[in-house]
This record gives sequence, structure tokens and C-alpha cells, in this order.
Amino acid sequence: MAVDPEELESLVALFDDRDSVVTEMVDNRLISFGPQVVRSLRNLSERETDTSKKSVITERARRLNTEFKLSDLQDFTSRNPGPLSLFEGSWIISSLFDWTLQRERYEELFFRCSQSYLAEGSDLRTGVENIRILNHIFYHRLKFTLYDVQLKDPKYAFVSNVLRTHDGNPFALAFIYLMICQVSGLPVELLCFPGGFVPAYVEGGKVLFYINLYRGGELFPKDRLDTFLKATGLKFDRSAFRRRDESAMLTLYLESLLYIHSRQKDDRMSAVIDRALNILGPERFLTIDEPE
Repeated sequence: MAVDPEELESLVALFDDRDSVVTEMVDNRLISFGPQVVRSLRNLSERETDTSKKSVITERARRLNTEFKLSDLQDFTSRNPGPLSLFEGSWIISSLFDWTLQRERYEELFFRCSQSYLAEGSDLRTGVENIRILNHIFYHRLKFTLYDVQLKDPKYAFVSNVLRTHDGNPFALAFIYLMICQVSGLPVELLCFPGGFVPAYVEGGKVLFYINLYRGGELFPKDRLDTFLKATGLKFDRSAFRRRDESAMLTLYLESLLYIHSRQKDDRMSAVIDRALNILGPERFLTIDEPE
């Protein structure tokens, strides 16, 4: 439904009405316009000169955006019984947390990264050769750099921000790396275990090698997995390992965001992330506890 500018301004004039009946009526009417009402409210907010009114409009737009995007996430997961598109999932999650994010810009940022590999990767090369090409492009040409291994700073956590700066924490970088793998047809899955994960290159149902994203995409064979885990401070327990396709990255990424914002005692953001995680299902991969 198209948003009528005059009606929208009339509804905005009721934003400060404390009557719950009025608030519900206004919300229902705004929701009936569909997701495009968020952009209309953003435009109003940008033109508003009164700081107080601007804040009220922004808060309502942010709240509506949360509901629309959580609904999008629910539809996205329920309509896709097979492996999920990491790009589409990353867009929904990124726009859930940034109500001003524009899809065209997001697509452009990711396209620049993926196109760099698509121009050089080839089905005629071995998996090792293709991953080494990807690593060179990802870490050296595009200069994606690992920051904030301890997961303390949100600016290194959001994929939309990392696509712009190329500086990200392990989960944001892994998300982008796996997005490129997926659109390029590289068969990279995740080996998940309590507290973390490691990307695995799989052909014919067998793991050929693992990828160490902490060290520039270094490749290592299966018999060095215990060494890798010990280097990251995690216990080697083969029985706890679970191979998952790329879609597990959605859950891992949200878990990392929840960890960061819980540490910062950001209850509002933590509640939104928790709702998103519940949509993805009950499976969890990270069991990171704060030291006493």
C-alpha cells in the first residue's frame, strides 16, 4: 500500500499521545502501509528540525523496522527448507539493526567483494587453488583485517559496517568470507563445536581440509585440527563436533552479537537479537562464559 504523505503526517502528530488506544490505532495503521513506511518516516525525520519530534519519529521508525524485519526473517527461514542464502540472511539481519540501511548500497558493497573472486576463480582449478586465490583476494587485495578477537566492540561486529571498513571480528569476517564462498559455489561448510567453529572444504561428502580464518585463511589437514583448537584455547573433543552447512553461520553470528551486547548490558539490543535467534531455532553453538 502506498504511503499517503498527508495521512502519515497526521499519524505522526499523534505519536506523543499517551492513550494506549490511540497508540495501538496509530501503530496498526502504520503497519498496514507495509515496510515502506519506515523509509517514509526516515524522510520525515531527516526534514524535522525540532530535536524532540525528530527523536520521537526516529524511535517509532526503529520500532516498526524491528517488527517488519523479524517478520522477514521468519518468512525467510520458513520458506527455505534447504540451505539458506547467506547474503539474503545477512541483509535481513543487518537491516534489522540499522533501520537506515539501504539494500542498494548493501548489495553494492558485497558485490565489490564477491566480484573480485568471481573474476578469477575457476571450476578447472582444485579446491586448494581456489581457496588460496580467495584468501589472496580477501586478505591482501581487499585487505579484510581481523580485529577484536575478544568480542568487545560492536563496530567490528556488524557485517554492514565491516563491508565498508573491511575491519571485523572473527564472526563478521567469517560471515562475509562464507557469503563469498556460497555465491561462488565453493563447497565450504562449518565444523561447529562448543565455543566456536572452523570452516571446512567438503567434496563428495568428505572434508578435504580446514581453513584458519585467524591466520589469513591458512589451510590445514584434518590431522592438525587438534593443534588448531589448542592454539585457540579450546578443548579437542571429537564427539562434540557437528558439521553444518553455511546457514549455521546465521545462528553463530547472532550468538556473537548477543554476547557483545549482553556484556555491554544493552538490554534493548539483546532482546531483539534473542528474538531473532529464537526464529532460527533452538540450536546454539557458542558456550562462552565470562570469567569470574
